[in-house]
Amino acid sequence: MVFESIDRVAMLGAIAAMMVGMTPMASHAQKKYDQGVSDTEIKIGQTAPYSGPLSSASEISLTQAAYFKMINERGGVNGRKITYISLDDGYSPPKTVEQTRRLVEQEEVFLIFDQFGTPTSTAAQKYLNGRKVPQLFAGTGSSRFNDPEKYPWSSAILPNYFSEGAIFGKYVSTNLKTAKVAILYQNDDFGKDYANGFKEAVAKNSSIEIVKELSYEPSDPTIDSQIATLAASGATVFLNVSTGKAAPQSIRAVSNLGWKPIHLLNGPWADIGSVFKPAGLEKAVGIITTQYCKTPDEPRWANDEGMKEYLAFMKEYRSSADSTSRRNVQGYLYAQLLVKILQEAGDNLTRENVNRIALHLKDLEFGVLLPSVTITTTPTQRNLIENQLLMRFDGERFVPLETDISSTK
Repeated sequence: MVFESIDRVAMLGAIAAMMVGMTPMASHAQKKYDQGVSDTEIKIGQTAPYSGPLSSASEISLTQAAYFKMINERGGVNGRKITYISLDDGYSPPKTVEQTRRLVEQEEVFLIFDQFGTPTSTAAQKYLNGRKVPQLFAGTGSSRFNDPEKYPWSSAILPNYFSEGAIFGKYVSTNLKTAKVAILYQNDDFGKDYANGFKEAVAKNSSIEIVKELSYEPSDPTIDSQIATLAASGATVFLNVSTGKAAPQSIRAVSNLGWKPIHLLNGPWADIGSVFKPAGLEKAVGIITTQYCKTPDEPRWANDEGMKEYLAFMKEYRSSADSTSRRNVQGYLYAQLLVKILQEAGDNLTRENVNRIALHLKDLEFGVLLPSVTITTTPTQRNLIENQLLMRFDGERFVPLETDISSTK
C-alpha cells in the first residue's frame, strides 16, 4: 500500500480486488469502459475522516485498503487491478466537495465508493449526480440517498436511519408499559432521521412520553451539559443518536451522573473497540443497539467459517488493528461487496452498468453477516441492509435480546 500526504491525511493506495471466475457471457462480450477503467486498472475514489471529530471511523477505509491489497495479490478483478484513492476530508462538508472534485476531475476515478458520513456525502451528492458518477453506497442511512428521481446515481450502505429509529420505538412501545423518553441527536439529517423514526413509532402510544429532546453539533467540544439536562428531565429511556467523540462522552456522562435509563444507542456507533472501551466497558453495560454483522469475539462464532476467514485476514493484513471492532468488520464486508459487483460487471465497466448491478442485488450472503441478514437492493430501495437484530451489551460482548430480527421495511 502506498500513502502520500494530500492536504491533511490523504491516502493513496494502489490495491486490487478480485472475485474468482467470470460469467461466460461477460468473457465473450465486447469491452465497454468509462473514465477510470482500462484493461489493467479500475480507479475507485473515496473520501473519509482520517482527521477531525470522527477520525475513528477511518478504520473502515484502512480495512478496505488492506482487503483490496490481499485480493490484488490473488490476481485482481477479472485481471484488472483497482487503484483505490481515499482522501481525507476531516468530516468537513466543504472539504468533501473539494476532495470529491479532485477525485473525479484530476484523479479521473470511475466511481465514488462508501463515502463516509451523512453531511459530507450530502455535500457531494448534487455534484456527483450532475456528473453522472455513481455515489456507490455512501456511508450513511439518510433517506435522501433513497431518492431515485432526484438522485439516480446515489445509494446508501447503512440501514435507513428513519427505519432504524423506528425499530427502537417499536421496542419501547412493545416492551414497556410506560416510559419517559429523553433524546439526544446530532444536528443533521442523520440525527433528525433517527429521532423522527423513533417518534413516529411511539406516537400512537399515549403511555410513551418524550419529555426532553436536545441536539448537538459535531464540532462541540463536549456534550456534558446536554446529558445533564436530559438526566434532570426524569427520563427512564434515553435514545442516544451521537457519533464520533460524542458517543463515548455520552456514555461516560450518563454513568458519572448516576442516571440509569434504558440506554438505546444508534447502531452505527455501538462499537466496542472505538466507543465502549474509551468510555469504559463497565459504563456501557446494558446498552441496547441494533446489529447486522457478527461480533468476532462472541463464543457462538468460534467455529464459524465466515468469521475464521475474517480473523485470518485481519491477522495477516491488519495485525495492529482491533479485529473485534465493528468498524473493521464493516470495512471487510463492504470491500467484499464492491469486489462482487465489479466481478459481475465483467468487461462492461460503464458507470451505468455498475450502478444498475448495485441496484439489483438479491439476497446476497456474506460470512460476517448475522444469520437471516442478507443484502438486497432495488432501484427504489437503495439501502444495503433491511434486517437487523436488537442486541444488549453485557460488559464483554453483545448478546441478542429475546426478539426476532427487526426489519427496517
